[in-house]
Amino acid sequence: SSELSSACPSSFPSVACRRDFAGTCLDAMKSAKDLLDSLMGPSRNLSAKNRTGEDFKEPNVCKHFLVGFCPTSVLGKKVEHVPPCKLLHSLALKEELDKHPDSAKYRKEYEDAYLRKLEEIVADADARAAKEKRKARPHEIVTKLPEHLKIKVQVYEEARRDRLREAEEKGRAGDVEGSQMAMRSAEQALKDINGINKAHTNEFPGEGVCEACGVRYLNGGKEVTGFERLRDGDIWEDDHYASKAHEGYVQIREKLAEMRKAKREQEHPDKGSTDRKRSRSRGREKSDRDGRDGDRDRDRGRDRDRDRKGGGGERDRDGDRDRRNRDKDRDRDRRRSRSK
Repeated sequence: SSELSSACPSSFPSVACRRDFAGTCLDAMKSAKDLLDSLMGPSRNLSAKNRTGEDFKEPNVCKHFLVGFCPTSVLGKKVEHVPPCKLLHSLALKEELDKHPDSAKYRKEYEDAYLRKLEEIVADADARAAKEKRKARPHEIVTKLPEHLKIKVQVYEEARRDRLREAEEKGRAGDVEGSQMAMRSAEQALKDINGINKAHTNEFPGEGVCEACGVRYLNGGKEVTGFERLRDGDIWEDDHYASKAHEGYVQIREKLAEMRKAKREQEHPDKGSTDRKRSRSRGREKSDRDGRDGDRDRDRGRDRDRDRKGGGGERDRDGDRDRRNRDKDRDRDRRRSRSK
């Protein structure tokens, strides 16, 4: 075939080439079979009456996938502490489980095992995070000099001290020019020292630990310059949070929280209804209080209006009475004056 010819350019393919080609074909056939099994189930070639409807119970079927997702598959292939799952993940078998007459029984069994697996993965990640936090290095400036440069720096240091001493002595003796030359030599020695140190100094960005995965990473990302990774497996913070493994751990933690909540509600069904009743009762009480407060406010308003109106009438009557009394007093005074 053309594939075999391209794999073996000679006119007569060797036994090794034919063996490699056969192995490639077998791998391709197995991949195709696995894909069909995942989509249509392992009994896809059997007639409906010959199917048992219980393929989901086979030991080569991932039970975690049947009731959710396979936790090891969502982590990818680069998570060393979680071995990959080699079982069958079939959407058709999910549907088969749903249609089984004892679906509730098997689902509870698989969900209990699923919950334990998620708790195991999360507990392992939490323990790893605690351990890695103790190992995490802070941000620091690191200078590493080879031995021959360490000796060279020491020579420059001694020469610098000698020139500084010489500059001071010549300055006291009045040799200004000699003092300035010695000072320039001391400054040049310092520049040489700083140049050597700078060429062999790196800024270590520090390390952090992912709370979801328990992975230790280097702070920052591609924007960090002047630092080379010191350990095999070092990963930048940005790369880790964009990785499939991190997304998988986040998904696992969210699923675990969801299943724990559902389990609590199943074990204490009255608690949720009681909380809802309390909430509704508090809402009604608040509404009643608001209604009573509104009624009282309206009553006060009416009373104020009534007092306002009533107060005006009283003031008018009092004014009329005062005028009549004053008129009577004036009449009495006139009569008295006439009698005199």
